[in-house]
Amino acid sequence: MTATEVHSQPITNASAWTRDDIAASDDWIHVLSDAEIADLDRALRAVHRPSVKLADITRADFPLPVLGPVLVGLEQDVRTGRGFFLLRGIPVERYSDDELFVLKWGIGTHLGRAISQNTYGDVLGHVFDHGAADPTATRTRGYQTSAGLDFHVARADMTSLLCLRQGRAGGISRIVSSMAVHNAILARHPEYLPPLYEGLPYIYTEAAGEMKTWNGPVFGVTDTVLSCSFRRGTIQKAIDSPGVTLPPLKAAALACIDEIMNDPALVYEMELMPGDIQFVNNYTVLHGRTAFTDDPDPDKKRHVVRLWLKFFTPRPASAYIRDQYKGIEKKLDANPAGFRTQ
Repeated sequence: MTATEVHSQPITNASAWTRDDIAASDDWIHVLSDAEIADLDRALRAVHRPSVKLADITRADFPLPVLGPVLVGLEQDVRTGRGFFLLRGIPVERYSDDELFVLKWGIGTHLGRAISQNTYGDVLGHVFDHGAADPTATRTRGYQTSAGLDFHVARADMTSLLCLRQGRAGGISRIVSSMAVHNAILARHPEYLPPLYEGLPYIYTEAAGEMKTWNGPVFGVTDTVLSCSFRRGTIQKAIDSPGVTLPPLKAAALACIDEIMNDPALVYEMELMPGDIQFVNNYTVLHGRTAFTDDPDPDKKRHVVRLWLKFFTPRPASAYIRDQYKGIEKKLDANPAGFRTQ
């Protein structure tokens, strides 16, 4: 099967889950034990210094003899199993924010290689409401606002999100198996799969760089492995931009995937608690969130810390996806986030 052929058989492995499948078990959650927390604490104390760059901290610098075997299983489940996992119980109240940033980075060194998330070259991202950003503006990234985020993938093999603070209300995490979405389209409207494989329009949304549009396949098959790469908000910004016209068949296919990926029978929602880290496979899972309201106290604003990771063991993927998931080229120096990012 070539990368341009439509996968014509249902996906039956663990990655094609439904809401009921996830609700039936909590084996996708690991609650940290006292011994595992002590393991993290020892590793953190050995490396945490404000002068140390995150990128200089390696897995060897952050040994986790107790928690490490759990992370091995977690990585395998995310990469080859259901495609997501939740690590729960980091005692955030014990640490300063900067210590938590280093701790988050250290865990990430056991799971993959961090890549740049924006044109500032940030390898540690900070998801919070920047206050003045218009979520509909082409060059506004959704993570900079309090608006709801439609289902999407991050441009990396794995997304890792640490909830530092929740905010006042909202910000509920939503995930859906893109493999189950493909199954549903195949069963209900197979005529819409070819236009989705052919692709939908995208537009450049970074703070610096040439404004351009391009065509991005939603689904693709490489070495018999099906993958999905879909960013609904960016697609909409492209459609709304001058000079982009969506043919009727592709418009119908987009409406179809919109309806199916929001089907309550497929979508699982979870509230990330402070100290939770959510891990998501961006080939098999789409993620999003509801809009949120912040607390008036700046110290209680919603804040999620993000890593984009490349798997140590590569997954078969098209040249298009490999190019999308390689990290964003650094073009700017001054980062407005105000936190450690590199």
